Amino acid sequence: MKKEFRKRIKELRHIIPIKEIFPEVGKDIEVLITGKELFSEVNSDIPSNDVIEYLETISSNLPMATELNIVVDDEVDFEKVQKSYKSFIALSLKRKINELRVLTLKVSAFLIVGALLLIVSYFLENLAKRVIYDAVNIIGGFSIWEAADTFVFARSEKKKEVITMLKLYKAKWKKRNIS
Repeated sequence: MKKEFRKRIKELRHIIPIKEIFPEVGKDIEVLITGKELFSEVNSDIPSNDVIEYLETISSNLPMATELNIVVDDEVDFEKVQKSYKSFIALSLKRKINELRVLTLKVSAFLIVGALLLIVSYFLENLAKRVIYDAVNIIGGFSIWEAADTFVFARSEKKKEVITMLKLYKAKWKKRNIS
């Protein structure tokens, strides 16, 4: 995981001029953002996807207790950068929370459908042909399996994304004069 993280950081470092400062363990992590590529080329009010991806990569590998400080170069309009990024991160956080809710509803629906189909297959065992019984039984089992798979894998991945965005949302924004 560390190799993948370092590789991703190196890739992003070549795309945009960003430096990160990793002080001793237990201290704050600062991400120093510099350069003119803070905003999208299409719309100057929308944050750059590269910078957002970089911040997500940095914060996803930090423990929740670690404080994240995003330090912006003095050459850029600090208020505009802070407002734009905070708004974007808040919207992303809301979207990811909604996606997590949808996954939870899917898990519930799969469990209910699976349980109902297994109950129906129990009653169909003596009443219907073997093919119908087997089909209903397999579909019911598959629904429960899909619920478990979604709950364990997809939902846990979404939770990690929500936690990452929450770390970015709680980050402190600071202005720095670079000399």
